[in-house]
Amino acid sequence: MGGDGASTGTEGWSPPPKRGDRKRADIVAAAERQFLECGYGAASMDRIAADAGASKRTVYNHFPSKEDLFRAVVEGLYRELLGAAPPPAGGIDPAEALTAFATGLLAHTGNPRLQALIRLVIAENPRFPELTAIYSRTGKEPAVARLSEWLAGEAAAGRLRIEQPTIAAIQFLGCLKEALFWPRLLGIAPALPADTVVREAVATFLARHAPADGDTP
Repeated sequence: MGGDGASTGTEGWSPPPKRGDRKRADIVAAAERQFLECGYGAASMDRIAADAGASKRTVYNHFPSKEDLFRAVVEGLYRELLGAAPPPAGGIDPAEALTAFATGLLAHTGNPRLQALIRLVIAENPRFPELTAIYSRTGKEPAVARLSEWLAGEAAAGRLRIEQPTIAAIQFLGCLKEALFWPRLLGIAPALPADTVVREAVATFLARHAPADGDTP
């Protein structure tokens, strides 16, 4: 018999995923493998179904089209970004927040699966321009928007001085990606260590956007 304060044994427990959820995850994983190994055009729904151990009908029940499957792959990779580089927490030192965010972001952009996906989008764009639109709307633009929203909040709180948060977010990300992400995407070793790039990107950003003496929220 449990008394006051007795543990129920359920702390931290979550129900196991439903069978349909597991099968959906299997299909998305299979689609990612097929897209990255074969290319978007050659990755048929039949091949994806076989890879996932599912019937073609089951695949279509979850995803009416190959475009929907590609969208789910992009969404999955960018959910991983939120785990590696969640939006900075409000109310802490901006330099510390930006450094932590940049470090997590670079860990995610170094993911070979993400790099392969972006190479796929670039290579397939002449035949399937819709992939670029899906990637931008589903992955890239929401990621920029999350940083932009945090910057706007920091500006409203008086911890940063930013008039155009979206431009500021794009410029900060550019400082990181130009030095580290694009060389890796092209198969070139970055010329600078990641910690140096992050430190200088944060310093440059704050030199432009830190509040001036006497500024008030």
